Amino acid sequence: MRECSILMSNTVLQDNVHDVWRWLLDSIHGYSVRGAYHFLTTIDASSDMTVVDDVWHKYIPSKVSVLVWRLLRNRLPTKDNLVRRQVIPTTDTDCITGCGGLETSAHLFLHYDIFRSLWHHVWCWLHISTVPPDNIRQHFIQFTSMAGMPRFTHTFMKVIWCASVWVIWKERNKCLFQNMTSSLLVLVEQVKLHSFLWLRSKQFNFAYSYHEWWQNPTLCMSLQL
Repeated sequence: MRECSILMSNTVLQDNVHDVWRWLLDSIHGYSVRGAYHFLTTIDASSDMTVVDDVWHKYIPSKVSVLVWRLLRNRLPTKDNLVRRQVIPTTDTDCITGCGGLETSAHLFLHYDIFRSLWHHVWCWLHISTVPPDNIRQHFIQFTSMAGMPRFTHTFMKVIWCASVWVIWKERNKCLFQNMTSSLLVLVEQVKLHSFLWLRSKQFNFAYSYHEWWQNPTLCMSLQL
């Protein structure tokens, strides 16, 4: 009941106004397939650079920001990039996880079964239902600027996205160099713990326990107002 009251606190109801759907990209003519397609296929270089530069934040450790910066520019040492740089032979392109796919950034972070399931669990933890894109940059934009969520949550969402990427990359390297793997539930817990520790150490008014963050992160976000 308390959570519902918080979510509705800024809502103003008017008896003489009917509820309507509104398409923010064209408030005059409304939604159209053509307009949606145009939006999805005309992201220019300047907005692309904004996405790349948007990874630097005081709540995120610098080493993690560097990792995300490289990921969004496709500069991580995944096998496809190592082949392109002639570091490893062209025959050695299989994903380190042993799934049989080509190890690209998109495959590793978004498509490999375990890591794809990790994102799903993170969505569920945040009580969000969505269809994620296959492109890493678009995945970052969608996650960190989730439609319908208040702007003040975007920083938290960015922290959680970066924590997820960090956990995936660490798990990939653990598999490569130590021949060890963690269960999906362990990976999900690591995302929760990393995001909590980063916020707790850098945000002076973040006064919530790990249990509160683990149980209901969206409520913790809203109480930061």
